Amino acid sequence: PARAAAKTAADALAAAKKTAADAAAAAAAK
Repeated sequence: PARAAAKTAADALAAAKKTAADAAAAAAAK
């Protein structure tokens, strides 16, 4: 399960990056 944990962490990191990018885009659009 080490690989599964690494994939989960990578997916979470990618989701966090996307959320941050979306928030930045929303702030810039205001």
